[in-house]
Amino acid sequence: MSADPYHHRRLLFKKWSRTIHIYISMLGLLAVIFFSVTGIMLNHEEWFGFAEPHIVKKEGAIPEAMATHPDKLVIVEKLRKDFAATGALDSFEIEDDHLTISFKSPGRHTDATIQRADGHAEVSLESHGFSGRFVDLHRGTDAGPGWRFIIDATAVLLLITCGTGLLLWCLVPKWRPLGLTAVAVSVIVCAIVYFTLVP
Repeated sequence: MSADPYHHRRLLFKKWSRTIHIYISMLGLLAVIFFSVTGIMLNHEEWFGFAEPHIVKKEGAIPEAMATHPDKLVIVEKLRKDFAATGALDSFEIEDDHLTISFKSPGRHTDATIQRADGHAEVSLESHGFSGRFVDLHRGTDAGPGWRFIIDATAVLLLITCGTGLLLWCLVPKWRPLGLTAVAVSVIVCAIVYFTLVP
């Protein structure tokens, strides 16, 4: 007697669902842990003390000729070397009497004002510490396209993990009612909280 082709396909589908679920879960494990922890941090800023920034102000000077005839690359490197400016260049504005340069990275922000007449520089370095940096990475704030790709990839991995997990529940008859009940309860609880507690 030949095997039931439908049963064979069902077993094969279940096997591949389980394999994808396991390996995709492991692939995204560290990312899920990171975004879970930083999600808690983001939801409770007062617990971790990064809401108020730590600001350091520095004064100095760059060569007058550099300020008079500004070369963006040279000035940016000078600020990085002499004033510890960090992050990606966000803006470089040239006014008649001064230059305004801004650097941004997750949890950090540097602003510099340089007088064109004499090269006098005032630099403000703002930091929210490691906690603030991690939370900004969670948000994707000033993290660049590479990190935004990580966020998108993590979201896709989570969707695949959830989808294959739900399929596995539904493919096992004795687990199916419990799995579907858990999904229904989750939806109901979220709906109740949204409609009753969210302003």
